[in-house]
Amino acid sequence: MEQPTWGSCLALALTGAVTALPKVGSPGAVLAALAELGWDRAAIAGHARAVTAAGRPWPHPAPEASARFGPARWQAALDESRRLLGLETVVRPPSRRSTLTADERRLLAERPPHHDR
Repeated sequence: MEQPTWGSCLALALTGAVTALPKVGSPGAVLAALAELGWDRAAIAGHARAVTAAGRPWPHPAPEASARFGPARWQAALDESRRLLGLETVVRPPSRRSTLTADERRLLAERPPHHDR
């Protein structure tokens, strides 16, 4: 079975949909190919906002892409895609949890030895 291309992995991260894209060399080319398939800027932005509103991460996680293409290159592609889409500020909402766990309270209470002097 043939592994997905870099562009297909980026398309999956942006849309959550498996999309077979030809080999492309830049996030801009991936976005242009997605637009031809109906995933224009507005569609991706709407999808991103719906996903984050539901408390899920966007871009969709793609650990296999990071491993295959290198984490720095992969993060740079995600960052450039977000910039081109104008979605740099779409972030996961903060946790609604308001109390610390026992382990978190213990860690906060610990102080390095040099603080006791």
